[in-house]
Amino acid sequence: MLHRLLLTTALLGAIATPATAALVTVADVGPILDESKALPAEATPGLGIPFAEYFTFSLPTQESVTVSMSDSAAGDEKVVGGVLSTNFHTTTGPAPLFIPAGALIDSTPLVNSAAGQEATLGPDILNAGAYFVELAGTSGLSPIKIAIDGTITAAATPEASTWVMMGLGFALLAFVGIRKKDANALA
Repeated sequence: MLHRLLLTTALLGAIATPATAALVTVADVGPILDESKALPAEATPGLGIPFAEYFTFSLPTQESVTVSMSDSAAGDEKVVGGVLSTNFHTTTGPAPLFIPAGALIDSTPLVNSAAGQEATLGPDILNAGAYFVELAGTSGLSPIKIAIDGTITAAATPEASTWVMMGLGFALLAFVGIRKKDANALA
């Protein structure tokens, strides 16, 4: 009877104890000004372990930002419940992880494609400031690690005065065209 009790206790203890903790990675991409920067290739942990990858970046001016990621996972290597999001970076968690935190701007789930999985966010018009991209989910069951690659693309957005000047230029061209047409009609 004692052996059964010890065996049952050991079995329940093994089932209740989590196999591994979640993997968290934080990488700083740096400032982005009217360019496309590649996200550092990070590997998911495999074996069905939850993970979160954070990529912090800053914008010195207002820009239109598009974030995309893709991987070449197949079958049981695919990320389960994966989500790609863009967020305001307002605070950073304590050491040793230094996880960024802030309000959500945009998010999308990872979508299966012929080549693996992919996700694209934006374009979102973001003001100068600090932001971060988060990719989170549960890694596939396969012990093979897959690389998550992506890019952050920022393109300068014209200010309102630029649009006004362009409109005035088109109006002037239209006015000159009408005057020439009227001058040719009188001749």
